[in-house]
Amino acid sequence: MRKPIHLPVLFLFAVTTTFAADTVLTWPPDAKGATLRFTIGKLRQVSSNSGQSDLLGEATAENLSAKPIPSASFYLYLLDKSGERVGEGYLEVSNLPAGQRAKIPVSVHAMGSYVSMQLQPQHLSDEPLKVRMNITSLPPGANVRLDSQPSGLTPQILPIAPGKHVLEFTKEGYATASTPVELGANTPAGAVDIELTPLTLDTVVLQDETVLLGDVVSMTATSLNLTVKGKPTRLDRNRVARIVLGHHKRSAGTYRP
Repeated sequence: MRKPIHLPVLFLFAVTTTFAADTVLTWPPDAKGATLRFTIGKLRQVSSNSGQSDLLGEATAENLSAKPIPSASFYLYLLDKSGERVGEGYLEVSNLPAGQRAKIPVSVHAMGSYVSMQLQPQHLSDEPLKVRMNITSLPPGANVRLDSQPSGLTPQILPIAPGKHVLEFTKEGYATASTPVELGANTPAGAVDIELTPLTLDTVVLQDETVLLGDVVSMTATSLNLTVKGKPTRLDRNRVARIVLGHHKRSAGTYRP
């Protein structure tokens, strides 16, 4: 007699695996006041090249409000375990009645493995359409702040609402740089490029995160000697977390539509 094959067990396991892969995101993120809920199914890889891949999937959009949603669009960011952005996609709903659901496609370009997802609105029914700006810096990896709010690392595509704004760039070993950006209601997608100025002074970061700018004169196994604002300073090496040596280089920031 043949041994029975437990197909129902295998079937239940497959269903559980698929369900566990779903990601639920709401907007606004506070679930109590959310008007939209997206349930994003497992993304499948359709192409891969040099560590970058294209992913496809499907999401269910649900209108949680008591009013219809004429249109709304969001950037879908993929984040790694450190919270850094490693991928970007797009979600859009239109003419979604109150309390109703709709299936929408999901397409994402990823540059690494991700562990979570995040929504960033591009356009909401009661807000002006945001402009997609390609933000880059030389060197890359600079921290970006939009109107004093942390906005990720370069390079990235950042949605910015019409109006006057200030972009600020910071990177260890380089001087802080900023550039104004003014966008009109119908401004097309554009770009902001910034070339950071390397610090001519050496940067000494202490264990307590205190930062000293000066000229490192000498260093031994037990001490560090530097000049800060013309004053000789001696530090115990145990207090020093890291040192970034300065150098000379000219820089400039530009905005181009």
